[in-house]
Amino acid sequence: MTLFCSDVDGTLLDHRRTLSDRTVAAIRAVRSAGHTFVLCSSRMPASLEGLERLCGVEPTPLIAYNGGLVLRADRSVVTDVAIAPDDARAAYDACALLGLHASFFAGDDWYAWGPDRWTEREATITAVDPSDASAHEYVASGRVDTRPPHKVMAMGDPRLVDDLEAALAGRAGLVTYRSKDTYLEIASAACSKGDGLRALAGELGVDVADTVFFGDNHNDVSAFAVAGTAVAVANAVDPALDAASVVTGHHREDGVAEYLEGWLARA
Repeated sequence: MTLFCSDVDGTLLDHRRTLSDRTVAAIRAVRSAGHTFVLCSSRMPASLEGLERLCGVEPTPLIAYNGGLVLRADRSVVTDVAIAPDDARAAYDACALLGLHASFFAGDDWYAWGPDRWTEREATITAVDPSDASAHEYVASGRVDTRPPHKVMAMGDPRLVDDLEAALAGRAGLVTYRSKDTYLEIASAACSKGDGLRALAGELGVDVADTVFFGDNHNDVSAFAVAGTAVAVANAVDPALDAASVVTGHHREDGVAEYLEGWLARA
């Protein structure tokens, strides 16, 4: 059995931010042939499950939050690496000082800063609604200590996001990733997509040499270093292209499906 694992945004999704019919057919064909195909993203599990349902298959394992939360098909936990509460509070304080929106994600709970355009945009992209409690309530109530977040997403003016990135650079427990000029994703430095892939492969009894990982961005490079075959889509950033062993088509041209179809034809 081969374990196929794919990043979502910028890699698997088409220009409509969804799975194309061709991609769905290719994923189903791989699974019908006895292989495993899982999603690996910075997104929360509920958002990944929405994409999974488009394939019309039974639940599969998921790697959420860039490897911070690895789940079996029955949604029991393989690995769970959250941000330390002190680091989460530091991120909250810095965002409040700079006037940035900060969304806190813990498991399938999303604590948004407030009902602003950033919350609206994220809800549209992920097809998930925020929790009733805000990020402010999440932190002030102490829930940030008892159930710390797997991810903080800071959003706002690029110059303010630059300032936030600089402010958090000295915290060894955090890793930050600029997914857009206006977005800064914040996670625990103790997890990565590479760690998530390794953990899931071990759980499924698959040798990492028999894994294929698809990606496009800086946070995919750690998984490229672990996977037996690292596949970058043509639109990938240079570090991902340099780290890849194979380059497939652009994500808007179903590059992942293109690779899967060719792989199955050769198998």
